[in-house]
Amino acid sequence: MAIIAYKDMHIPSIIEQMPMHRDWMDETFDRHAYQCFPVSMANRIGWSISFKEDIKFIWDGINSSQDGHVRIINGGEYVSTKRANRTVSFDTGIIFSPEYNISLLTMPPPNIFIDGIQCMTTITSTTALIGALPIAIMITRPNIEITIPAKTPIASVLPISLTEINNTELIIKSGYPDFMKDANWNKKIKDRSAASQEKNSKGEWTHFYRDAIDHNGEKMGEHEVKKILMKVTYEN
Repeated sequence: MAIIAYKDMHIPSIIEQMPMHRDWMDETFDRHAYQCFPVSMANRIGWSISFKEDIKFIWDGINSSQDGHVRIINGGEYVSTKRANRTVSFDTGIIFSPEYNISLLTMPPPNIFIDGIQCMTTITSTTALIGALPIAIMITRPNIEITIPAKTPIASVLPISLTEINNTELIIKSGYPDFMKDANWNKKIKDRSAASQEKNSKGEWTHFYRDAIDHNGEKMGEHEVKKILMKVTYEN
């Protein structure tokens, strides 16, 4: 699937696939966090929105519908406080073509944590959105200067189909599924768990879940995909 968007090059925003790298993951022992396949997969979901320079602001702690309680220190030409209610809005300069009837899920960047702020989660329709994609951030800590370092994602944008997920029903049944009642399956689970603990105690990685296999290398399920690719191509 290809989606067309237009970019105001005068606004220093960057849109690209969410990066794999996370500072806090680098700081774990032997970069252990990257061995967690579900986390690493989630890191790459969506297009990241960031800016080429540091963004700085401070909130005075007053939660009001009146503007003036957030002071922009750096980035004022594309960061607005007019929404008030301890939020700041970003002009991304990215306009999605209305010819594609899709929904855009804007959410906090996966596994990126910036003290004092939280990206607002929104769903917007490309055919009804007038102008550039907006991003709003809630300030959660007052009276401290908050800095979003240059090129740090402030949001992840993911195209979704509300039609496909609308009216989805989750049916909860009591007890356990039949495959978990199978003695051989339960033994396989216990053996895989024991093998995982043994390897982990030695500082080794099993990758059993990543490869969807048991401790003997036999298949145990499958992943829909094992690598997420969300390209961004610039054209004149």
